[in-house]
Amino acid sequence: MSRKPIIYWPSIAMVTCFILLIFTGILLGLWYEPSPEYAYESIVFISQYVYFGQVMLSLHHWATHLLIISILLHMLRIFVMGTYKRHPQTWMMGTMFLIASVLFVFSGYLLRFDEVGYWSIKITTSLVSYTPFVGSFLQELILGGSSITSLTVSRFYMVHICLLTIITLTFLGMHYYSVKKIRVSLFEVGVGMMIAGFLMLFSVLYPFQLAPGPSPELLTSLKPVWFFLWLYVVERVLSPSLNFLNSLVLIAVVLLISLLPYADKGEETEKSERKRIAIGILFVLIFLLLTVLGYLW
Repeated sequence: MSRKPIIYWPSIAMVTCFILLIFTGILLGLWYEPSPEYAYESIVFISQYVYFGQVMLSLHHWATHLLIISILLHMLRIFVMGTYKRHPQTWMMGTMFLIASVLFVFSGYLLRFDEVGYWSIKITTSLVSYTPFVGSFLQELILGGSSITSLTVSRFYMVHICLLTIITLTFLGMHYYSVKKIRVSLFEVGVGMMIAGFLMLFSVLYPFQLAPGPSPELLTSLKPVWFFLWLYVVERVLSPSLNFLNSLVLIAVVLLISLLPYADKGEETEKSERKRIAIGILFVLIFLLLTVLGYLW
């Protein structure tokens, strides 16, 4: 039985969460109605009248958050240990998996079709429209028009359950095979079951709370999901005339992470390892600081 230190557990949590998301997503899809008229009501029906419906919704919700956390921790470990230098393709696949997971969250927000989900997509796509040269095209491509309609909901639904699932399974499978060669130990299975049990217990103790249905105007203060609060702080600091910089900053961060193995080809030394540890700690501190600032702002 192959035992691994706890620093390797995020990779196990990553796979466990994705399996749970597929399982709960299939069950939720049996009752979900992808239309503006019935999307919200179908989720209310699931939470109130379907056996264990509230638990399924909560498990789907919390597994999504743990998935993002586990991917970030996994990539942070790979960065600090310098493994990305030896396996640049594996690092790229991991980055693509992170992007696909974030898009899962983005598309899932609208499917809730409550006030938070509706206005999150509306505000986000309005910021996308500020992207130089291609902003309007991207907004219409995402929404299927200039506003949120039944076409938008059906498009998000198909992207969420089909396109992103296929893409994510592909990148996760390629990433896992390149590292593990499909060898899974009983210890990893045990850790995965423990993580699934923790998520189940957490879902029962802290059930997912659906916000009120969408309204013509945003009635409450709306902030993005926690892993985009740093971008929210950037938006608040910039003047409205510089909103186009948000999308450029996000693109720059994605490119920086993706191309890191090709930019850092220096020889591995003790000094470079200490430097990566310092950069990793600095990154975590800045991310936490901006996240807290985003919550308080």
